[in-house]
Amino acid sequence: MTYVCPHCHQPGIAAMAKRWSSRASPAVCGLCGKLSHVLASTSSGIGVAGLLIVVLSGIAAAAWDMAPLVLLGLGLAVANNFRAWRRATLWPISKESADNARKVGWFVAGLLALFGLGS
Repeated sequence: MTYVCPHCHQPGIAAMAKRWSSRASPAVCGLCGKLSHVLASTSSGIGVAGLLIVVLSGIAAAAWDMAPLVLLGLGLAVANNFRAWRRATLWPISKESADNARKVGWFVAGLLALFGLGS
């Protein structure tokens, strides 16, 4: 499955490229070669929604002593994940912005490692 590129408006972005895209590692359109990404808040929200569905189904299964509710929750979480990623919007990003985001990410990772080693 391919998704529509926000630059050329043609289906040129692969499904996995969309799922793994970020500001620092954007998806590349196979047709025009330009970059785009899914907002971090959207991708994080999709994961949190899935986790919330599974946890709530586990709590309901324990409270009502109905183990199949966990399987129902897992199915709902997977279905929600597919639906949410299909609906997630790709945003255009320039190569310069992506490079800057990558540099900032490495800088922050270095700081975290530095402070993690100090304690």
